[in-house]
Amino acid sequence: MPTCLYCPTPGYTDEARETKLQGMVTVVVLVGTDGRAANIRITKGLGAGLDERAVEAVRGWRFTPCRDAARRPIATWITIEVVFRLF
Repeated sequence: MPTCLYCPTPGYTDEARETKLQGMVTVVVLVGTDGRAANIRITKGLGAGLDERAVEAVRGWRFTPCRDAARRPIATWITIEVVFRLF
C-alpha cells in the first residue's frame, strides 16, 4: 500500500473555527505511479469549507507508490481520513 511521505495538515476555515466544528473528512484517492494524488473524491464531508481544505491538502501530499510483484510502481486507490480538531 502507498505510504505518505509528505502530509501537511490542512488549515481551518474561519467559518468552521467560529462554529467550533470538528470531525473527519473521508476521501478516496487514486495514488499514481509518481506518488501524487491523481483523483480525489469526497465520500464523507463536514461542510463549512473543510471538505475543500481536505481536498486541497491531499492534492499536495506525496506518497510512495504501491508496487506490483516485479517491484514496478502501480496506481492504486486508497481511503484517507483527514481529521479536523481544534486545540
